[in-house]
Amino acid sequence: MTSVYSVAPSISTENGMTTIDGLARSQRISRLRIPDESELPEDIQALVDRHHHENWVRALSLNPDTARRFTGHFEHLFAATGRRLPLQDRELIAVVVSATNGCGVCEIHHTRAFGDLLNDPGFARRVALDYHLADLSKRQRALADLAVKVTLSPKTISQADFEKLRDLELSDEELLEAVETASWFNHTNRVTISLGILPDDKFFS
Repeated sequence: MTSVYSVAPSISTENGMTTIDGLARSQRISRLRIPDESELPEDIQALVDRHHHENWVRALSLNPDTARRFTGHFEHLFAATGRRLPLQDRELIAVVVSATNGCGVCEIHHTRAFGDLLNDPGFARRVALDYHLADLSKRQRALADLAVKVTLSPKTISQADFEKLRDLELSDEELLEAVETASWFNHTNRVTISLGILPDDKFFS
């Protein structure tokens, strides 16, 4: 998941409260225990720091192997370069899937990232609210429709869905990555929703 911090925040804990950049908050950010970062393996401490101590990565750090698997796949799939499908298409899929599933953490993260990529945060928010009402290109709408089918009714996906996207000049390699991205976000949404992970306060300031 992307971060709105360009530098790591200032974090301290006292009397059961965590303070991030001077803003106090309850530590109940997940239905499971949040480990003390000082007790984590060094590579997991570095991983948490790399993702700016956000709630989702702190929650997953409870099981270092889970955190490694989760972030490893995410960081590779959402690398800015070197993938088949352009990053803005991957972010579009992340927003649409997360909005469809009602995953607040993933939706708020990736709506911000999508808006930053396009330099149009209002458009990204409209997509998150209801992509049918947003002024999407034919390519974007077809990718969003595919993402919703992967999410809600994968057995209804037909050859015609892929032919429609091929007609919009998407390659089979890009289509595979589109399905992978939609499927991955269904995974992340379900983990995040099940654990009751809260979005970080910084998204509401």
